[in-house]
Amino acid sequence: MALDIPGVTGSRPDATPLDESGAEDLLRGICFKTGPPRTVGVELEWLIHDRERPHVPVEQERLDSAVEAVRALPLSAALTFEPGGQLELSSQPAGSLMECVATTAGDLAAVRASLGAAGLAPVGLGVDPWQTPHRRLREPRYEAMEAALDRSGPAGRAMMCTSASVQVCLDAGEEEPGPLGYGRRWQLA
Repeated sequence: MALDIPGVTGSRPDATPLDESGAEDLLRGICFKTGPPRTVGVELEWLIHDRERPHVPVEQERLDSAVEAVRALPLSAALTFEPGGQLELSSQPAGSLMECVATTAGDLAAVRASLGAAGLAPVGLGVDPWQTPHRRLREPRYEAMEAALDRSGPAGRAMMCTSASVQVCLDAGEEEPGPLGYGRRWQLA
């Protein structure tokens, strides 16, 4: 199954697992760098529907074939998939908002054309109004996430498998207070 290829969802099969201390160091050093805000990025998640029959689930073989075609595209963005088969484009950091929008629009046009050739379309809805939660990816992290979320009821599984979102990625900002300070930027977000 095309969605079950190791690393398809962004995981690195050759990576050594981190302990808690190592994870904290990694997060501190990579995710929370401070300094002048210079770059912007975006992560766009899309539900994949049949263009003519959006209320009917896309058959796994058809989705796999479409995924292979999309994977062959020369995209600037990283291409991954969410547990329910949602497609995600994660842009490269861009020096300006307009650069980010232009590059991402080009990638999205290529993805739309590729999916369109298979009679499919990326659909920008926050929650799929027609599909019931059905997990297509079988990776350990999603097994664990599903088990943890199931303890609270069905909403977690629905979020994993039938939702899509837009995530804007910004540099943290300066350490000191002020309009470029990360404290102020996080309050505004």
